[in-house]
Amino acid sequence: MNIKELLEKLANGELTQEQVETQLNDALDEAKEGMVPRSRLNDKNQEIQDLQDQIEERDGQIETLKNSVEDDSELQQQIQDLQTENQNWSEKYSKSQLNSAIKLAVAKDANDANDVLALLDKEGLELDEDGETVKGLDDKVTALRESKPYLFQSQKKTGRTPGEGDEPPAQDKESWMEFLE
Repeated sequence: MNIKELLEKLANGELTQEQVETQLNDALDEAKEGMVPRSRLNDKNQEIQDLQDQIEERDGQIETLKNSVEDDSELQQQIQDLQTENQNWSEKYSKSQLNSAIKLAVAKDANDANDVLALLDKEGLELDEDGETVKGLDDKVTALRESKPYLFQSQKKTGRTPGEGDEPPAQDKESWMEFLE
C-alpha cells in the first residue's frame, strides 16, 4: 500500500495513527533493506568504470596484435624475398667462381679462354675446396679439344722458316743504277 492510500484510510477512520506509523516504518525498513549505501554505490560505479577501461585497453591490445600479425606476415614475406635474393646471388657468385677457375685453367692452351668457356659443357663441373681447381675439367677440355681444335694453340707449327742464305746485297747508288738500266 502506498502513502496516499494509508492517509485516506486514516482520514476515513479505518486505520489509527499508530497503525499508519507502523506500516510506514515497515515500508521504510523494507526500502532501506533494498537500498545500497552511497559509498558502496560509488565503489561499484568505480569498479564498473575500471572494468570498462580494461575492456578498452584489451580492445586496443587486440587491434595492435592484429596489426602486428599483419605486419609479421609482411615481414615474413620480406625475409623470404631476401633469402631468395641471397640464394640467387650465392648461385651467381658460385657460377662466377667456377667460370673464373675454368678460364684460368684453360688460359695457357686456349687461343681465347672466353670462347672455350662459352663452348665448354659445364654440366658436372664443380670447384674443389681450395676454390681454384675444377673437378672433371680435364675430361671436358679434352672432349672440346677433339671436337673444336681451332680453339686451342696448335702444337705443330705451320708456315715456312726463312732461309739462312747469304747476306742480301748492299744497296748503294751504283747497285740501283745497274738495276734500273
